[in-house]
Order: sequence, then C-alpha cells, then structure tokens
Amino acid sequence: MRCRRCGQEKLSKEFPDEPPADGCVHPVHYCLRCMVDHLEKSNVCPSTNCHKELPDGLKKKYEDELNFLFPVPSLEKMVLPQPADGTSDRYIVAMLLNGDHRSIAFDEAQKISDLKIEINKYLRADVKKQKLFFNLNNEEVELKENTSNGESATLGTYGVSAGCTIRVMILLYSINHLIEDSLFDLYWEYPESKPDFLDATAFFYNNKTLVATFDYQHLDHPSFKNRCVRHSGDLMDFEKKIGHHMITVRFQELPENVNRVFFVLSAWNSPTIARFKSPRLRFFDKKKPNTELCENHVASLPNVQAVIMCRVDKLPNGQWNIYDDGTFSNGNAKNYDPIHQKIQAVLGVKLLRR
Repeated sequence: MRCRRCGQEKLSKEFPDEPPADGCVHPVHYCLRCMVDHLEKSNVCPSTNCHKELPDGLKKKYEDELNFLFPVPSLEKMVLPQPADGTSDRYIVAMLLNGDHRSIAFDEAQKISDLKIEINKYLRADVKKQKLFFNLNNEEVELKENTSNGESATLGTYGVSAGCTIRVMILLYSINHLIEDSLFDLYWEYPESKPDFLDATAFFYNNKTLVATFDYQHLDHPSFKNRCVRHSGDLMDFEKKIGHHMITVRFQELPENVNRVFFVLSAWNSPTIARFKSPRLRFFDKKKPNTELCENHVASLPNVQAVIMCRVDKLPNGQWNIYDDGTFSNGNAKNYDPIHQKIQAVLGVKLLRR
C-alpha cells in the first residue's frame, strides 16, 4: 500500500485498521507514522473532503501500535523480562522472531485458534499466517489448531505451562514446487552522503549447524551441485541511488541435509545499517521477474551492522516456506561470527528465565 502523505510503499500492518473517526466513510490513506505527525498539528481527519473531528487519545493509540511494530531489540542475549508484577506463573509470552513480544494470561484450556486471535490483537500478526512453536524437552513442537483426530487443540494438549515462551512465525510465502529458480532480491537506498554497500548473504543450515555461506566472495561450495545457488554480486543503480544483491536458489537441488536458510543484509564500510534507507527483500519466480510474490522491509533501524531479512524453512513434506524475521545483529562479511551467534540464539536459546 502507498501512503498518500509520505508517498512510500508500506505493508498493510503499517496503516490503521479502520478509519480514524466515526462517520469517516473513506478508505484509510495515511500510514501510522503520517497520522501521528498529522495529529501533532490538527485533530481533523486529513483525508480529502473529510473534516471529521478525531477522537482524543488517537495519537497515543497510533504511537503504541508503532512501538509494537518497530521495537528496537536488545543486542544482548535474548532474555525476556518477567511480567510487570513478577507473576510469571500466570503468563506465557508470545514472541516474534524480531524480539517483539507480549505477555498473555495463561489458561491451559485456551484453544490454539483463540490464542492466535489474541496474538493478532497485540502483535498485529495475521491469524492465517501465524505458525506457533513451543520448545518441549529441546524439541521444537508446532502448536496446530486441531489434533490428529480433528478436535480443537489447547495449550494443555501440547504440555504448555505458565512461564513458557511461544515463538510466533509469520508466513510470507509458500514456495510452489513448480518454481525452479527462486529469486531473492535484497536491495537498499544509498546513504545521503555517498554511495555505499550492503552485502546480501545466504546462510544454509542443517537444523542448528551451518552448512554453507554464499555471498559476493563465496560463490560456490563443494556439496552444492549444478550451481543451485547463485549470487549476483554488486548491482548498483547510481542514477536511482539503489544497490541490489540478487540470490537465486534452486531449492529442489539443495543438499538433502539443508533444511533452513537465512537471508541477511549487513553493512560493509559503514559502522551501522541505520545510515541506509529502507532495506528490502522481494521474492520472485525468476521466470516471471515482473511478478512480485512477496516483500519484506525494515522500517526502523537501530545502530547495528546487520539484519536478518527472512528465513526459509523446509517442511517434512519437502515444501519450503518463507518467514518474516527482522532480527538485528552485529557482524558483516569481514566477520560473520556475531551473525552466526545471533542465528544460534534464534534457533536454540531459552528465551524466558523460569
């Protein structure tokens, strides 16, 4: 969606869910950030030919929604705080991959379908695109809405207890088996001072073990046959002030042990990616380069060197799914160790202290 005020293309979740005032009959045209800016100067609806007075507290509501959407996660080890009153025995925590989280009152009898609705209410995560996971005895268990016999599943069905963390993954796209060449276009706008580079890197994992790294320097790997992964190197548009790295993957030809891929953008010369405008990822079938299948971007950047733009997981049936991420990290192509450590934390760290 394009905001009529700032002119930027943004995700639907970056716009208000409904018109700003009772009696507004027009579509929502302004993004949350532009609405906050407008409300600092006026309490009248900004849409053309609509002069409805806006309710008190609307600016605070939109600011709260932006804080949920674009938190600045800690670079320290990902350990969630206890609920404010210290009663972790009465709560579970729902947590997105980028660190955004919400404490939710625990009820063993709560249906998984109802939990998804509650997560959407607080974290603005589309119910139909949510996948929920729970770490049980060091095994990752998906919390499905129904049991094998078709009955509604509850938190108790999976042994979830108070004080636990539910990991929330947002599905961006399920890769059709007919797509031979999956094209990931990772790009950025130059900093204001001068042209500069971000590096797109694909990390291939077998569960929690790194198998291979592909970037502009590492274009091949002995276990990856038939050039099933290809990296474009630098594609710089100096007129539009945009840089691209494109990574093409033939998922059907990857080594059998590979079941996870992380796509990362990191700063090369700059000490921080915060200097770059709108790092984005677009996904295409290479045969149809004009048809964008999904998109992801990071609107708010802290002073770190890297961001995980998305992850791609292989399901037991062989299907590959692309999930939103947005986890920030230090590290770059000169030293990937901090990024590896962050990925290891995402895959295996206990996120909530008992």
